[in-house]
This record gives sequence, structure tokens and C-alpha cells, in this order.
Amino acid sequence: MNLFEEQRLVDVCSYLRSGKTITASEISTHGEYPVFGGNGCRGYTTHYNFSGDCAIIGRQGAFCGNVRYFTGNAYMTEHAIIACANNKNNTRYLSYLLSTMNLGRLSGQSAQPGLSVKYLSNVKIFIPSLNIQKKIVSVLSLLDDKIKLNNKINDNLAA
Repeated sequence: MNLFEEQRLVDVCSYLRSGKTITASEISTHGEYPVFGGNGCRGYTTHYNFSGDCAIIGRQGAFCGNVRYFTGNAYMTEHAIIACANNKNNTRYLSYLLSTMNLGRLSGQSAQPGLSVKYLSNVKIFIPSLNIQKKIVSVLSLLDDKIKLNNKINDNLAA
């Protein structure tokens, strides 16, 4: 019995695309919705172009290929690739899996490293059943929550 099935990334996603351009004047240090680029939160804005949960994959720059999980409403820029699992898979599991794959190694060899959605779509992954994905997420998300709490405590102690 094989616990993992080999699939292309595009075949486990309901959504796999780059975000959209936003002008610098639309981004501020305060606002209702976070703006995510390829390297994390760039600031905030008054509108969003994404709602739900996703894996955000850095598309360009020195940290292209980095992966973070996000849930909520946000503005995703053109420097981020948004990956949402289909109904047979778990998006948070997908973000954990992709974060272990060193996706930056797949970037184009130019002065500005970058990942294309088209290339990334065809990357092969080994994925277990949805039930196993959910079990793994239940354990890893508890650890993530504990890490966040510890970081908050450390920040409060430092202040």
C-alpha cells in the first residue's frame, strides 16, 4: 500500500496564480488589509484581492521560493504566488509541504531570481490522503501556535 501519491502541484490546487500590481501610494503602515509580496507583509491597504486560506510563495527576489501560510483577507502582489488546495487536499498541509521543498532552487538563473507559475505548476509532489493531511496539520499547527505564543511572551519581556 502506497501512502503517498505523486501529483503535479497544479493538480492539487484549485487556485495557483500570481497576485496583482499595487502602487506604492496605496500601501501604508496602517490599514485594514495586509499587503503580501514575495518576502512577506509589505504594509497595509484599504482593499483586498484575496479572501480565504492559501500558501503564499515568494515569486521574485533573493528570497524567492519562501512559503508562508495565510488565512483571511489580504492584497497579494505580483511578487507572490497564491496556492489554494482543491477540495481533495488541505491548503495548510500544502504550505507545510512546499516550505520543505527549497523552491528557490527552481528559480531562473538571472540577476533577479524568479519563479514562474507555469514552471511551478508542473512540479511533482508526493501527497497523502486528505485524512492524513489533516492529522499532520493538527499537530504542526499546535506547534506553530505555541511558537507564536512564545514569541509574544519574549516580545513582552523585551519591552
